[in-house]
Amino acid sequence: MSLKQKTVQGMLWTGLAKISMQAVLAVVMLILGNLLDTSDFGLISMAALVTIAVQIVTDNGLGTAIVQKQQIHRGHLDSLFWGSLVFGSLLFIFSVAASYPMKLFFRNELVQPVVIVLALGFIIDAFCVVQKALLVREMAFKKLGIIETGTAVIYGVVAVSMALGGFGVWSLAGAMLIRDLCGVALFLHYSDYKPGRHFKWSEFRELAGFSSKVIGNDVAFYLNSNADITIIGRILGDSALGIYGMAMQLVKMPVTRLSGVVSRVTFPAFSAVQTNLKSFKWGYVQSMRYISLITFPILVGLGLYAREFVLLALGEEWQELIVPLIILVPMAMLKSVGTIRGSVLKARGKPHIEFWWNSIYLLPFAAAVWLGSQYGITGASAAYTGLYLLTFPIIQHITNRQADLTMKEFFQALWPAATASLVMMLAAFALRTLINQQWPGAMMLQLAAGMVVCAIVYVATLWLVKPSLFAELRKMVQQAGKKPAPEVELQGSQS
Repeated sequence: MSLKQKTVQGMLWTGLAKISMQAVLAVVMLILGNLLDTSDFGLISMAALVTIAVQIVTDNGLGTAIVQKQQIHRGHLDSLFWGSLVFGSLLFIFSVAASYPMKLFFRNELVQPVVIVLALGFIIDAFCVVQKALLVREMAFKKLGIIETGTAVIYGVVAVSMALGGFGVWSLAGAMLIRDLCGVALFLHYSDYKPGRHFKWSEFRELAGFSSKVIGNDVAFYLNSNADITIIGRILGDSALGIYGMAMQLVKMPVTRLSGVVSRVTFPAFSAVQTNLKSFKWGYVQSMRYISLITFPILVGLGLYAREFVLLALGEEWQELIVPLIILVPMAMLKSVGTIRGSVLKARGKPHIEFWWNSIYLLPFAAAVWLGSQYGITGASAAYTGLYLLTFPIIQHITNRQADLTMKEFFQALWPAATASLVMMLAAFALRTLINQQWPGAMMLQLAAGMVVCAIVYVATLWLVKPSLFAELRKMVQQAGKKPAPEVELQGSQS
């Protein structure tokens, strides 16, 4: 099977898994929103400073070198496995030590025990760092999709069951821990790799050399991603943070889940053609186009019907969520196409660019959120979006240069989705006016009719402005249906 066919098949398998997982998590989140207090979500957001770090280390940490490196042997894998366990254990110890200062900072006694429990994820996930990286390297996205969907279902069942049992915030923390344990079991089952009793510092250092650059960037990204949570939690408290966290979770779902379909597949694909700039550029443009086609209409629709969605799905106690949710939509739209940035820079061997950008961005971002927080979660959301809109063109231009892409070509890639989303928005406004005149206050009708009309208008507009997209999608499905060739084995073991 060619690299292109592998990439297409990977996108479709990963897309199916992500959509399934997204549906499960969305239903779970809505159920939990009605069972738990806003303060429970705020508390888990405070403690999630640890869980986000676990996810970063697992997804983008030491294992990235296995994906990016052209030649890999058994000694590398064993050395990285044991090195990951040591690294995960050190992070757990650090998290336990940090849990007490975090309790004092957020002025909440429950923060410390929740942080300690969630920090166990560092050790648990270290057992599958190598297995996960190998599956990504082999572009075995069907297996990865099964694992992710399975763990999402497990998380949902455990979280809802515990919430019904009155466990409060522990419903979220306990479900995360059990999800991680089940994830490790599934990775061990689906991967052919079984660790040997071999460790060589030079082999670990060889892989860690590249991974350290990625981890360095991830640390900077982590600080940026959590500066708003830290500041809002400190200034406004757990209840306000719970509302803000829910708004961010809603707008980031298409970003972190659906955009992840493309970014996960493109890293190994980009790494394989990193020396062929023409192929690299083509893949980059196509990836951004397909991301925008998925995320733009979802996010625009979420903003258009934020009031109906929040009041019907979550209830009156979440009413403060509506305005911040609408304000954060433009930021999330740009962030969705920016998710592929890391794959581009890592594949080109230049993760340090994003590291320096995130490091420089941290101070103005923290200052903007602090200033905005003086005006509540609405002000914090406006500050976040405003700064992101101002600075996005700068880092995007820098990233585009790595693929010899101009900003004109960048915006041309987004043009079909942006145009169709704009027409969809105008149609939604017209429909809202009509329904309000005939059936005032009919929120369920507004939401249901809006979803149907928006979907029809969006697809019809795409057909008019870019009919070739549908032919491309049909071709992708046909390529994905072809029988894969046998996988090429890795190089032999080295003692």
